[in-house]
Amino acid sequence: MRIARCFTITVLTAGLLSPAVTAEAEPATAGPGAVPADVITLISGDEVVVNEKGELVRVEGRPGMSFAQYVQNGHQYVVPADAVSAVTQNRIDKRFFDITALYSYGYTDQKTDRIPLLNNGFRAAGVVQKKEAAQQWAQRRANTLSAEKLWLDGKAHVTLDQSVPMVGAPAAWEAGFDGAGVTVAVLDTGYDQQHPELKDVVTVAKDFTGMGVQDNAGHGTHVASIIAGRGEKFRGVAKSAKLAVGRVCEIRGCTESAIVAGMEWATREVGAKVVNMSLGGYESDGQDPLSLKVNQLTAETGALFVISAGNFGGWQKVSSPAAADAALAVANLTKSGEVHESSSRGPRVGDLAMKPDIAAPGEEIVAARAAGTLPDAAVDDLHARLSGTSMAAPHVAGAAAIVLQRDPSLTAAELKTRLMTTVKTLGFSPDDGGTGLLNVGRAVTQQVRADAGSLSFGLVTWPHTAPITKKVTYTNAGDQPISLALQHDLGARFTVAPSVVVPAHGSASVDVVLDPAKGIGAFSGRLRATATGVELTTSVGGTVEEERHGLSLRVTGRDGKPVGNGWMVLIDLATKNASVLELGKDGTLDARMPVGDYTVLARFAEGEDSRTWYSPASVTDVSGRFSTASDVSVHLDLQQAKPIAFALDDDRVAPLYRLTTMKVPVNPSFPDSIWSRIDGRVPVYGMSFGEPLPDLTYDTVLVAAQPKIAVVGGFPVSYDGDSPYLPQGDHTYDVVERGGDVRGKMVLVRPQDEFAFTVARELKQAGAVAVLWAGPPDVAWGDRMELPVITVGKHAAPQTPARLTFRSVTTSPVSYTLHQAEKGALPAGKTYPVKRSALAEVKARYHTSGEDSTVTTRNYPVVGGVVNSDLFIEEPLGSPATRVEYFSPGAWYNEGSVGRFGDGDDVRADSWSNLRVEKFAPGRKYDRSILRGIAAPRLGKAEAPWPHGGGVSRLYPHLEANVSPFGTSKAVEGRVRNSSLTMELKRDGVSLGTDFLYNSRFYAPDRDGRFTLDLHATRNFVALSPEVRTTWEFSSPADGKLPLLEVDYALPLDLRNSWKAGAPMPAKFTAARQAGADRAVVRELRAYASFDDGATWTPVTGVVPPGGKAGGFVSLRVTARDSDGNTVDQTVLRAYRLKA
Repeated sequence: MRIARCFTITVLTAGLLSPAVTAEAEPATAGPGAVPADVITLISGDEVVVNEKGELVRVEGRPGMSFAQYVQNGHQYVVPADAVSAVTQNRIDKRFFDITALYSYGYTDQKTDRIPLLNNGFRAAGVVQKKEAAQQWAQRRANTLSAEKLWLDGKAHVTLDQSVPMVGAPAAWEAGFDGAGVTVAVLDTGYDQQHPELKDVVTVAKDFTGMGVQDNAGHGTHVASIIAGRGEKFRGVAKSAKLAVGRVCEIRGCTESAIVAGMEWATREVGAKVVNMSLGGYESDGQDPLSLKVNQLTAETGALFVISAGNFGGWQKVSSPAAADAALAVANLTKSGEVHESSSRGPRVGDLAMKPDIAAPGEEIVAARAAGTLPDAAVDDLHARLSGTSMAAPHVAGAAAIVLQRDPSLTAAELKTRLMTTVKTLGFSPDDGGTGLLNVGRAVTQQVRADAGSLSFGLVTWPHTAPITKKVTYTNAGDQPISLALQHDLGARFTVAPSVVVPAHGSASVDVVLDPAKGIGAFSGRLRATATGVELTTSVGGTVEEERHGLSLRVTGRDGKPVGNGWMVLIDLATKNASVLELGKDGTLDARMPVGDYTVLARFAEGEDSRTWYSPASVTDVSGRFSTASDVSVHLDLQQAKPIAFALDDDRVAPLYRLTTMKVPVNPSFPDSIWSRIDGRVPVYGMSFGEPLPDLTYDTVLVAAQPKIAVVGGFPVSYDGDSPYLPQGDHTYDVVERGGDVRGKMVLVRPQDEFAFTVARELKQAGAVAVLWAGPPDVAWGDRMELPVITVGKHAAPQTPARLTFRSVTTSPVSYTLHQAEKGALPAGKTYPVKRSALAEVKARYHTSGEDSTVTTRNYPVVGGVVNSDLFIEEPLGSPATRVEYFSPGAWYNEGSVGRFGDGDDVRADSWSNLRVEKFAPGRKYDRSILRGIAAPRLGKAEAPWPHGGGVSRLYPHLEANVSPFGTSKAVEGRVRNSSLTMELKRDGVSLGTDFLYNSRFYAPDRDGRFTLDLHATRNFVALSPEVRTTWEFSSPADGKLPLLEVDYALPLDLRNSWKAGAPMPAKFTAARQAGADRAVVRELRAYASFDDGATWTPVTGVVPPGGKAGGFVSLRVTARDSDGNTVDQTVLRAYRLKA
């Protein structure tokens, strides 16, 4: 699929753009030793018991009431079933059921006997007495709650009324500076034009997205109000400034073109001298297009760009465009003054320049909320609580407006420096949060200033020769000279004078001297100049490089010419760190390496395979080792490489796909392998240099079969990604160009920036029968092709008109899946003989849910008891089908998925995963059936490498249920993307919770009593088993697998899981405890069949009686009881199909 390239930027609010409702899999419930400490009575009258940390212990609900329990954004929720619709329809504040919030507000029963309410105007609307809560809730339910939303009168945490004082704004206001007369540009998601706190604040707005300036995301409104909002309580930093709003972002991101257009507009047309950009891409060295545009516009217009540092956390993660030299990059502080863990750290990637520049509060900031947005972050209709560097940056932008009001002649660089040097220093490193916490009060009142917010020494390369000196100049605007005490925390490598005297209305400079001979490595600290009433801070940082020597690498190809197309992993054998190296176009690489021993893994692709669009003519794998005690030169001559090949003794098949990995295990946080999948026909070569590599592993998986489509006696072709297959057999077509009469013909298309699925639709309407696509494969996932679309190789399109015969093999009658593993060296020059007698032969049957479908099967080799997830190749084939599959001896794991013909990856009708490993011996024959039988809830029979597997277990104090709702046997999981599932656990008839996940966890500390687990699942796009229900009743006395009964079905169904209508069918139904549980005798088992989708049921004893009509379905129900009284009741609607 061809997609126009778009530079995507994400608005930098932590978690803002995640789905509106995302429940985590595991509630943060109390541990085994939890002691009930308090009770929270909900507005519904249900009682929730919590421990001393406010964590859920249990729910004591109204009789017969079930509950949804989940964790979202770190908050525990308990929502009764009769409140779910009101919450999801936004008719009641979901904080009424937020246990974490209620506990933090102090709304436990020990602290209050009432629940305070708000109306839609966010004024107090009375209280609910907790002892009357259930009765009042029943009345509200009888009235379908109310047309007016009911809100909880909660308690806010860190908000603008706290964060604005935190940055010194009130002191600036008191001095007479509040941003009046200054316009700040906000480039974001627009703003809410009707929000009362932005009324008359925005003087001009422009849209660059085509979506309009009205904010439908909420981010831009929130940011704008932090800068200059006029709320009584939630007032912006620059409370009298004006705003110019440019919409450059949609909900899903911001294109580079829109951002640049907005930057140009804000600075050149509006003339704003401060531009806030709470957005960013990935980490950058400051040379990306947006960062360069920041530098350009700053130099040309004098505007200061205040930009979020990013929310990626970690070292060297400051993002574009905050990485720009001229940008003021802002880190995110918590309310306690610590840099938040998600805030992107410096130094800048590449040159190690100092970033971020300054820090401001950005955690749980309450500010304006655009109407209809941010439901999960809502404080009330007008305000939302958000976190991230997106919230920190506008605090600084507002401060910049205040300083510009004080000194309107400041340049962008001077304004940036003023803000950076007048901070409040805290305990964090400059690499984490810049010079310190923004202090705008000091910025507008202090008369002594510094000319450097940061001194970046960057990378001081080896060899180190002489000390390096940088200067900081201090200026005194006062009438009296001032003596500044100078202190730093930079260690012995630095020399700075202890003090400096700055004359009245004059300046004085201080040398900051680095002696690199006194220590290598990174350094980061601050130089502070202080006097009575004066504090100035300059951050200092850089890296003194260790001893290094030159590596000169040159690669020439099999044709003797330079090779610039390569992927190389360099591994430091001492540190176990790895990095990726890129060759230049001239096939060379020059680098400076620390002293040490290194391993190189490389893969080079050369030339173009004329049979395809993307495959190279050849691939060469290289492994080697070298040391850098001195300068080293390496020449890789790929002409010296030797083939790595397979020789099959079956001329019915051809190699289709080949996957190889080279790996040296090192630090799991770094790349340590090279992985590639190529066309099976492309030759692979190998070569090594230097000393042996004992830890090297080299694995190859090759799949060979008959091609799905071929031109008889002609050129190679293949199906496009989502194309339906031609029916099995030979098909002869007249091939013509577009534009003429195409009825009944195959049309040769030479695409011109168009999609195959749209062309196929148009040609089908014109009467064509197939498309020969002379262009790159058009894999438009999910867009169903309406005609077969066959892709022809890059230089192989036929002259038209032509008459061609195509041979279609929807499912190859034979296939080979081969795995070869080598250790210590590449198998250069080795040819693996492939003889059927040395392989395992598997008769594979691919069943369906009744209709023809496309199966994608995946086989993974299992090495050392571990599934090698790197080594799999997807092979699509038509189903139903039976074929012979040959495997290399060893252990294999199989999984796959099923979709209707032509459906893309997003429409998977079925899927399977084996819960056991198949072990194949040479020369032996095996059987494998995929999706055979009744799809029903399974408890799993897991083997290594899944020691725990599925099923229902007690792990005190929890009960864990991992159930496959549509498995076709005990050893096969069946899960479906387009499905829904509900599981509810009860004890003695009282609900312990409801979950909606295959792997659910319930808090169930009591071991006695009778437990009931109810499962209900549905799935789309599948004719068989569209709905299943199972109820288990059991005891739960001890940890481990619990005594649940699992039903199994033995029915003689065909490949379509069908049986002949009107004919009796022998059937065997069994039940047994799930694998791993104590054994018991099943005392009672009954089975029933229904021919009318469960309206009526007929008992079954050994034979399903005749019934129904061809094209109809048979539903099944099985109940069973064991000797301990544990029961199961399972219903499968439309379990199998009836055929003529």
